[in-house]
Amino acid sequence: MFNFFEELFAPGRKHTSDEQKRLELSRVDLGIGDPHRGPIDLASGKVTVRPPDTGTESDPDSEEPYAAG
Repeated sequence: MFNFFEELFAPGRKHTSDEQKRLELSRVDLGIGDPHRGPIDLASGKVTVRPPDTGTESDPDSEEPYAAG
């Protein structure tokens, strides 16, 4: 019943709530499908495959702790 009065006295609120619901259901892809930026370029027919980072720098978590002696 409350929505009826809200729609009667403030019809713009319905559009606001509809927009909020739409924004909840939509998502934004941050450049994943942009041409020439992703791993697959359909226009040129090329695929970029990058090897996983091997960690050439020393990882401080993997080192043994310093023992004062």
